[in-house]
Amino acid sequence: MVHTTNRSVAQGNIINIAPPKFGELVSISAGLLWTRLTIPSKLDHINIYLIKDKGGWFAIDSGPSSDANREIWEEIVQKLPEPKKLTGLLVTHCHPDHIGLSGWIQQHFQVPVYASENEISKARRDEFSRLSSDHEKDDFFYRTLGVSNTEIPELKKYARVMDNLYGPLPEKVKIIEKGESIIIGENDWDIWSGSGHSVEHICLKNDKLGIFISGDQVLPGITPHVGTDIISLNDNPIKNWLESLTDLKSWVNPDYLVLPAHERIFFNAIARVDEILEHHHNLLRTLIRKLDQWLTTDELLSFVGWGAVKGFGRCLALEETFAHLIFLVNSGEVKIQKNESSDAIEFRSILVEK
Repeated sequence: MVHTTNRSVAQGNIINIAPPKFGELVSISAGLLWTRLTIPSKLDHINIYLIKDKGGWFAIDSGPSSDANREIWEEIVQKLPEPKKLTGLLVTHCHPDHIGLSGWIQQHFQVPVYASENEISKARRDEFSRLSSDHEKDDFFYRTLGVSNTEIPELKKYARVMDNLYGPLPEKVKIIEKGESIIIGENDWDIWSGSGHSVEHICLKNDKLGIFISGDQVLPGITPHVGTDIISLNDNPIKNWLESLTDLKSWVNPDYLVLPAHERIFFNAIARVDEILEHHHNLLRTLIRKLDQWLTTDELLSFVGWGAVKGFGRCLALEETFAHLIFLVNSGEVKIQKNESSDAIEFRSILVEK
């Protein structure tokens, strides 16, 4: 669930560079620019980074699809230092604020698009799902989480609220993967990937420049959403997320400047990762304490502080709470049963039986 901490370690390491306005270019260092595109939500922006390349500028993430963002991209390219052109686009992951305009950018600016194989594959599956009018699986999902039949139609409407932020996907994608590097201009950028927030999220670092491009993997004051809309014990995004963050700590240098996809740029990614890990462990401990009786995912929302969340945020809260419960079931700390009268899955701590 996306939420803001009271004050994070990273917020104490924020760089004193004012964030750009939408379409404004701010210089972070020689050959590295920062701009923003719009998101029609409470989190109203995505950070876009442009790296000096041979023959132009290489972009990180596309922004969500909208007429306003297409106009902003046109303005950005005209404002770029010479040569005023894009040379490529790297998509960190397949969420709409990161991939939504990738197909348009490829076609309009005639540039290659780079992404991990699992992310672009999921993007294509999701595109097929969006084009389908059959959303019966949404009914099944919300019933399983204990949502009332009267509320399900409203939740289904909110669950599709992000669909309009996806434009056409790129026709061709250059696949990149963990352990490789990508040459941008005169520098090699090392590639890391992890899952949890998405299936194969790409991050970049440059040891020469001391820069870490974190995407949504590490944000200074927000904990990224980690949830699931799949009813399966085999789908365990919290486990993947915790393992990925732990792996990332061994890969990134705490002294590097962190360029996140949202909020401000900052130092000390490792300290921020530790905070995010602690957030999830606290949530898991809270759930175990409350599971002294059989409860559904929906019934547990109020115990983790999300009971009053409405709209699209409620969809995210249900998905994230369910993902944490699946983690606890797989770790053997929580039992699971089906309520035959409602078809909802219920959870209870194994400690109740001891």
